[in-house]
This record gives sequence, structure tokens and C-alpha cells, in this order.
Amino acid sequence: MRYYPYWGMPGTYMDYYDDCSRLADMYPDVYKRVYPKVQEICYHMDVPSNPRMYPQVDPQMIEEMVGQIYEMEAGQPYASQFRGVFRDLITILVLRELINRRRGFPRRGFGPGIGYGLGQQYPQMY
Repeated sequence: MRYYPYWGMPGTYMDYYDDCSRLADMYPDVYKRVYPKVQEICYHMDVPSNPRMYPQVDPQMIEEMVGQIYEMEAGQPYASQFRGVFRDLITILVLRELINRRRGFPRRGFGPGIGYGLGQQYPQMY
């Protein structure tokens, strides 16, 4: 009998390994209220026709976006409780959203993992 290091493991990838819904439910209430507004602002501002966003983001534009979101949420009790930290949280969320929107796609020959690439498309027959 051959030694198989993954004995007892499922032979196929199970979908429940990718279920992150329970982790997403653990986000604090502040995140659940602010992040949709961050997505909305980034959707409207992060367009290729905006010269302040492409090819490089103007830092003043980031500050304006954070200011708009902060003004929307300024009346909420959690915003007045942590004034400086709340603005920093909004800045982090905006930067993360912009980075995720601009993430490059894999090019030919650089796939998502093992078994992809130019060498795998045309195996040598020597």
C-alpha cells in the first residue's frame, strides 16, 4: 500500500472551506454603516476619466473623499466618540477599496497557481 500524506482528507475541494459569511458577520457595526458609503464614493470618483484619480491618485482627492464620508457620518454617536480614529478608519477603508479596485488581473503565463503557465500549455514530447 502506498503512503498517501492526505489520507482521510476529502478528494475534492469542499465549498465550506470558502464560506467566509461567518467572518463577515463579525465586523463591528461601525464598519457595516461606513463601508457602503465608502463603496459609493469610490464608485463615483474612481473612474478612468477623472484626471485626479488616474494614472496616480492625488492625495488631496483622498482627503476630499474621506471628508465627504466623514460629513455624512458626523452626526452619528460613534463618530463623535472617536473623532480622530474614525477619520483614520475611513481613510483606511477608502485606500483598501481603491487598492482592491485596481488589482491587476493575471496575464498569460501567470495563472493563479500550480499547473498554469506557458510550460503547461504545450508539454514537451522528448
